[in-house]
Amino acid sequence: MRAFFFDLDGTLTDSKAGIVQCYRVALRALGAPAASDPDLTRQVGAPLPVMLRAFRPEITDADIEHGIAAYRAAFEREGIFKNELYPGVLNMLETLRESGRESWIVTSKPARYAQQVVDILGIRDLVTGVIGPGLDELGTKVDLICRALTAAGLTPAQVTMLGDRHYDVTGALEAGVAPVGALWGYGTRTELTAAGCREFAASAEDFSKRYVA
Repeated sequence: MRAFFFDLDGTLTDSKAGIVQCYRVALRALGAPAASDPDLTRQVGAPLPVMLRAFRPEITDADIEHGIAAYRAAFEREGIFKNELYPGVLNMLETLRESGRESWIVTSKPARYAQQVVDILGIRDLVTGVIGPGLDELGTKVDLICRALTAAGLTPAQVTMLGDRHYDVTGALEAGVAPVGALWGYGTRTELTAAGCREFAASAEDFSKRYVA
């Protein structure tokens, strides 16, 4: 492979604590009933409008904007800092850089925040580029992967996509990129399999041994 595309939340970074905390702030701002940690965790990796509709199916566009504004205020103040690399991720990215292959982050998190996370975690020099949507979060994962392919100047056959949610798998397959399911993230093997994933890694170390080394 010439390059690897990585999802961010649940794949490179464990950001659940900060994101779930901010989900609660957004839902509380909308007067939605309290949700359990497992129910909120299942939404990590989804665009914010999708998350809000999961708990308020009748939500209006105006309420979505209100909920997103509440989420982002909490995220910028505190949530973005509750984030850490999964074990083995730093070594994986360093190995890719040393081998001359590219690492791209392709995430549903707005690019503005994804760039900040890269800087906070100190991996800027290990990442070739960061692709994410604007603050409206309207880009689908296939759109983002196609944007990354264009930015990298690569064909789908030259890339592997690693992600932990069904969005990553379906987006990769629709773009013609081979997906690998990250089993340490916030999705499940059942979810990833149902989306069409056939290759899996149990940890970042496992992924490195099988696909990077």
